[in-house]
Amino acid sequence: MAGAIPAAVFTRGRSRRTAILVGGTITGAGIVGILVFNFLVPLFLSAALVGFGGIIATSSGAALLADATESARRATRFGQQIALGTTASFLSSAIAGVLATPVAALLGGRPEDALVLRTLVACGGVIAAASIAPVLAIRAVPVERHTLEPPKRNALVRRFIVIEVLFGFGAGSFLPFLNLFFADRYGVPFSALGLVLGVLAVAGSIGALLHGRFVAARIGAIPSIVLVEALSLPFALVAAFTVSLPLAVAALATRHFLMFGASGTVNAFQLSSFTPAERAGANAVFALAWSAANAAGAVLSGAVRARLGPDGFTVNIVTLVVAYGLAAILTWRLFAGHEPGGDVAPAAPLA
Repeated sequence: MAGAIPAAVFTRGRSRRTAILVGGTITGAGIVGILVFNFLVPLFLSAALVGFGGIIATSSGAALLADATESARRATRFGQQIALGTTASFLSSAIAGVLATPVAALLGGRPEDALVLRTLVACGGVIAAASIAPVLAIRAVPVERHTLEPPKRNALVRRFIVIEVLFGFGAGSFLPFLNLFFADRYGVPFSALGLVLGVLAVAGSIGALLHGRFVAARIGAIPSIVLVEALSLPFALVAAFTVSLPLAVAALATRHFLMFGASGTVNAFQLSSFTPAERAGANAVFALAWSAANAAGAVLSGAVRARLGPDGFTVNIVTLVVAYGLAAILTWRLFAGHEPGGDVAPAAPLA
């Protein structure tokens, strides 16, 4: 239960750089396991390592970015971070799609063969490993021990977890299977999937760059978050029911533009609500809640499609819309009057 989480969960571990390096190492070990194992249990454990290490690294990285940014510019900075990530996603998707055929020819297989996919993943892992270089250049700065009072902190955690669970479940109901959606419903070939997914990633990048600077800065964090989340829902519904591939791509690209735009502001709002000592831990708790709900949504969506076939994607997207709509309503109800105070919190001893 979130209310029973002690302060040590949020504050243990003072160096952001060390945590990022540890998380990256664990993630790398998981990727290696995915590449070398062929059986379900070791593959499952390797994937768990990827997720576990990723949460450690990204939570500490997000806290580091929050610490290094003034509160007034935090939404913009997080938007820029998300834009860089989605742009990298576009490049990786597009490049992987282009390379699939020549790599398959080189290996004497087909683009969809496991060996080809593993080779592409291995190339991506090598590139990702290069990210350790800038991390090593970061000076290890200890984090001050000040925290919010436990009742205030735990109440915030409970409210944020509710939102994260709804968004995680909704996202898991459809987003992990975007490639299958385009392949199964519209017959998009494997070699073109990278380009289609790249279009969505670019749309998300543009939204992330614009939201914090031009929307949140003018109407406030919570109104801007709820507004774009609500506006994204009709576009998701269009994608659920249309039989036109161009219209589906355009609708989902607009949805990505709006939702990724809100993501940076959401991250900044969350981390600004906690003191520097609490940010990495709080972000990790939220990531775990989101990931658990995301997994549940993915399991349910898979069961739906197993029964309904490609038509199950319509149910999956409708599930996403319902979950996101409820999350938008609760975001307004739970946080409309909340002013983040993590940067000015009074000193308090660790519980």
